[in-house]
Amino acid sequence: MEALIDLFWSKYGRLQTAIDREDNVTIHALDQEIDPLLQAIFRHEVTDAAGIQAQFRFALELLKTEADDRGCVHRNGHLLQMLVERYLAPQIGRAAGEIPGKRSDHTESSEGGNTINGLLDPALFDGIAERILVVVPGYRVFYSNETNARQLGLSKEKVIGKHFAELIGIHHFQCDLREPLDRCLAGESVSLTYAEERDGDTVVISCRMSPCFTEARAQVGAMVVMQEMADRRRRRSVG
Repeated sequence: MEALIDLFWSKYGRLQTAIDREDNVTIHALDQEIDPLLQAIFRHEVTDAAGIQAQFRFALELLKTEADDRGCVHRNGHLLQMLVERYLAPQIGRAAGEIPGKRSDHTESSEGGNTINGLLDPALFDGIAERILVVVPGYRVFYSNETNARQLGLSKEKVIGKHFAELIGIHHFQCDLREPLDRCLAGESVSLTYAEERDGDTVVISCRMSPCFTEARAQVGAMVVMQEMADRRRRRSVG
């Protein structure tokens, strides 16, 4: 796996040089070589944790490198989804087969609501009332649960690949969430609260971020759990 990935980046570097030089012949030739190599990397099913981590690291690095190309983001999002469906299938099956009403091992109660232990579990997260999404390096959305998609008025498929700032607003991204998100992507768990105006009302958002992993302990990105809270400032002013 590592050899295939090294070969890809070698050809990718040559491709970027050819693009800078406007060498169309070399660009065409390398395009013909890179696409099958990319497919080979993602279609190769590995069984060891190191190989799975290598595939996820490669996918995230590719997404980060091509974050400014919307077409590439869509393609890379599809490839990431391929990895999720492959390696999380047993986990999803277990969640689907749980006894109704029984609390999952992946969720535990806390004063602020549900807390997630950092494992990406789509089947479980779609049944949670809080907004949950996973953001990868480059600030692109890798996963969204149904609650978050409904809040945005989009399908889950249309949320994936969008820049996080598109979903929460550039102001809140730059002023409130970018720095904590960077810390979370570096491996730190972070909690914060911020307020936003919505239809003339103030909405307080409790946001919890934690590193998101596969069962093989490969970090996918940052899991963001968002919960709307009562505006206590308004209640105090009314009294």
